[in-house]
Amino acid sequence: MSAPRYRFFAGKGGVGKTTCAAAVGLALAQRGARTLVVSTDPAHSLGDALEMKLSATPRQIRGSLHAAEMNADRALRRWLGSRERSFRLIASRGTYLDDEDIDSLFRLSLPGVDELVALVELERLGRGFDEVVVDTAPTGHTLRLLQMPETLAGLAKVLDDLQAKHRAMAASLRGAYRPGAEEAAIDELRERAASLHGLLRDGERAEFHWVLLAEELSLAEARDGVHALRGAGMRVARLIANRLTPPPDALCALCMGRRAAELSVLREAEMLELPLFGVPDVEGEPRGLLALRDVAEALETPAKDLLGHLTKPFKSAPPRWASAERPQWPNLIAPLGVQLVFVGGKGGTGKTTVAATAALALAVRGDRVLLLSTDPAHSAGDALRLDLDDQEREIAPRLWARELNAARAFEVRRDKYRTAVDELFAAIRGRSRFDAPYDRAVIEDLIDLAPPGLDELFGLAAVSDALVSRLFDVIIVDTAPTGHALRLLQLVAKGREWLQVLLQILLKYRRVTGLGRLAKDLTETARELRLFEELLHDPARARFVAVTRAAALPRLETLRLLASLKRLRVAAPTVVVNALTPPGCQRCGRAAAEERKEIAALLKGRRDWVMLGAPAVAPPPRGALALENFGRAWTGIK
Repeated sequence: MSAPRYRFFAGKGGVGKTTCAAAVGLALAQRGARTLVVSTDPAHSLGDALEMKLSATPRQIRGSLHAAEMNADRALRRWLGSRERSFRLIASRGTYLDDEDIDSLFRLSLPGVDELVALVELERLGRGFDEVVVDTAPTGHTLRLLQMPETLAGLAKVLDDLQAKHRAMAASLRGAYRPGAEEAAIDELRERAASLHGLLRDGERAEFHWVLLAEELSLAEARDGVHALRGAGMRVARLIANRLTPPPDALCALCMGRRAAELSVLREAEMLELPLFGVPDVEGEPRGLLALRDVAEALETPAKDLLGHLTKPFKSAPPRWASAERPQWPNLIAPLGVQLVFVGGKGGTGKTTVAATAALALAVRGDRVLLLSTDPAHSAGDALRLDLDDQEREIAPRLWARELNAARAFEVRRDKYRTAVDELFAAIRGRSRFDAPYDRAVIEDLIDLAPPGLDELFGLAAVSDALVSRLFDVIIVDTAPTGHALRLLQLVAKGREWLQVLLQILLKYRRVTGLGRLAKDLTETARELRLFEELLHDPARARFVAVTRAAALPRLETLRLLASLKRLRVAAPTVVVNALTPPGCQRCGRAAAEERKEIAALLKGRRDWVMLGAPAVAPPPRGALALENFGRAWTGIK
């Protein structure tokens, strides 16, 4: 049987990747191809779109269509499988670690495991299928997933350097060295890394379909993502502009404003010189096979066939949706004493807009506020219409903003560790019982090999530093979409566990290595993470604000998010329901009626949180003044 063809659906969170991927998978299966649709997003919604319960094992949906939602932890355990014995033996031969130390390391959860094993697991799941359609995580984490072959090659280098000491010793004692199962395991890693690297760059076997909304922020992210894929030698097959507003049945400021903004964005999107397809917005979410079949048909429509219908709106005054009074809701977002507020939710719900609006409102209240974006695909600067970077910048009275460069934050730490290693080996140079060249190579390899997610962990130290410095009263954190926001919070405890095991090993072998600055740095980092973990679990000082929309898929994901936060012991007392449809044309009236049903469903499940509502605005609010006015339109929902 020939190898499957992989179609990756990528894009900003909330643009409809899951819907488009499921629709294309259905269409391929209807044409006779044995097809698997699989989700690699930690916050799965593929089952919601298909209206079926899915697991990590492919389930037959209908005919030749199958679907699965990847379980990263289970995939890692499967992948280690028979390799673990070889890895353990290599570690014991190439280091001073004993079985107890190696057991401790193998029991640890690897940060970012979902990205490390996803491509390997996709290859396994894809066996026997003609087509594999991949519903990916939002942009920043998808691009890191695609770097996995390089990570795997780096792991092979670490293991090879560990094995080098054993090869040298065996050759000196026996005069020759015969490769065994350990070399085979290392060679397999190298070959798998090369194979996956080649697969992603083989345009006949793998292609990317970039999904976007015809909105400024979505286009900006699409532009960056497409350039990144092309720069890495990967094929982008087309752009899909999803949920284009149809003509209104009457004069409607919201619909006409949206259509004018969409027309401008689509004309800019054409500059990417890719086939551009358009999918019109439909009333109600496309869930289930019947609705997905309609989406599949729409996906064959070139956007130019729709552009002609997106005409300039009638001249009409925008609705008066902003109050002149200072809003009271900031006290629900961050009561006095709260120092840290995470703003997150399903991609596309407007969490960046909500985070920026909340930060501005708190600054107006009189707090010194830092708006910090931790999403690898930053859009805070786009929302504020400002150029932001990794340096804090004052953008309004009492308000600073920063887009965290997690990779750079980790690189700073890595440089410190390299210096500490240099000092350590300088101190022990000349000790005959310490085989420095091999051990030094291994330590340097491990420092260079940053597991996916570890950079985000060290990036969190920036939050701790800002709080300890007391330069700010409140820090508003604009997070990545749900799955990776939860992973970021989970990394605090996992990272501390990693550091504790490393410190235990260092203390055990201090007679061989000495402790030096490396142990001091690890101890300080562990202390920072402990303080940050204590802060996270203190509802009087830290909280999570969930942003959602009044629709079924966002509602279901929000309820799962709130349940996960409760298990993590992170307070989440406020939910913001964004983009509520105001009065307008008949279509808007029907949309508002459906939204009221979704809000009722949310209220029914409410336990210990309050709800705020924010209106849909066209074009979306951009810049400090528009965001401040937007915040004056927020109201409580009871």
